[in-house]
Amino acid sequence: MLYRYSAILVPVGALVSRVGDDMAGTAILLFAYAGSAQGDSATVFGLLSVAAAVGGPVFGVWMDRAHSPAPLTLSLIAFTGGLVAIGFCLLHGRGPLAMVIAVLAGLFAPAVAGGWSASLTTDDPTRRRRLALFDASSYSIAGLLGPLLAGLAYVAGGPAAPLIVTVGLLLVGSACAPWTRGPAPARTPRRGGVSIRVSPLADLRSGFGAITQRPRLRWATASSCIAFFGFGMFLVLVPAISTARFGTPAAAGAILAVLTGFALIANAVLARGRGLERPGTALTRATATVGAGILLILIPSPVAALLAAAVIGAGDGPQLAALLHIRHLEAPAGLRTQIFTTGASLKITASGLGALAAGPLSHDGLTAPLVVAAAAHLVSAGVARLAGRALTIRQSPAGARARPRSHAAPRCRRRTLPVPPP
Repeated sequence: MLYRYSAILVPVGALVSRVGDDMAGTAILLFAYAGSAQGDSATVFGLLSVAAAVGGPVFGVWMDRAHSPAPLTLSLIAFTGGLVAIGFCLLHGRGPLAMVIAVLAGLFAPAVAGGWSASLTTDDPTRRRRLALFDASSYSIAGLLGPLLAGLAYVAGGPAAPLIVTVGLLLVGSACAPWTRGPAPARTPRRGGVSIRVSPLADLRSGFGAITQRPRLRWATASSCIAFFGFGMFLVLVPAISTARFGTPAAAGAILAVLTGFALIANAVLARGRGLERPGTALTRATATVGAGILLILIPSPVAALLAAAVIGAGDGPQLAALLHIRHLEAPAGLRTQIFTTGASLKITASGLGALAAGPLSHDGLTAPLVVAAAAHLVSAGVARLAGRALTIRQSPAGARARPRSHAAPRCRRRTLPVPPP
């Protein structure tokens, strides 16, 4: 009875929380204009991201060991409270204190990404694929609505309005979090009939071990990190691309809108087909499509820029959906949330490194960083292909064992010989 409405509340909570999370960075930057710590706002935003990369594995272990939605709920509330405290500090010119709070609040940020993704699962394979597509689409929707709502709130209510809306959305997500089903507990290891108590540090090692030792997880995670290095580089170049192709940075919003729109369309088409039945192949093709789209931006034309955004979006949506589906298929019981949050942390770190690398490469123009970003996606597609091959190899023994009984060797029946009378 408790989970009667979870099929609706859990996806809604995930979407609303991610919109609020995407608003958070813009809201902090806009809110800083109301105080005297404008120079500290960018540092605060960066610290939020770095701390999220560190907190992901720890949050995953906490949620997997709890076997309940309590860690997700408490983490969302802690992250929301941290944003309120950051806003208060920036408003009163207490930049150093805001940075300390940003580090603490950022530790709980992976709950918005990996925590919800780990909860969006089911035992039904068809519904699991649809949830993976919705999960991926929610990131695209949040990426479009977050900055848009922040801008509208700023125009309507002033510098404080975006942060207030952000906090409100995260609180709605926190209210939906208790309706999630906690992660399924793993089998308790036993020795001599006695249960062995596993430490959190051992669980942390097991989570990293699952990522590195399971071929599909290993190659899919490596592929996502390489791709997000290139994608982080591309995103920070969008204003410069807009200026070079349209003569104004304001067209960056149009480029991102086209990208997001085609990502949603591609996921909708994928949901009606059977593309995710081979997620390794889908990941390879989608990643290569993003790389080809980035190369199209090198053509000095506004039409080419919009066409490139459409191609990038058509690959970006299925790329994330395939990655999430592989994680759902491969994550072992008891380590599911940790797999998702650790993967999200690695992606955040790779994206940040790509954004940092874009600056030095763009001194002589857009060609060098765009070529590097496209090359990263093409290399990532090659790595993703290994994930698809790992799936084929892994399924072969199972197929061999699933032969009909009629092809099996006939069993010899034991005959009982008559015993002669004495």
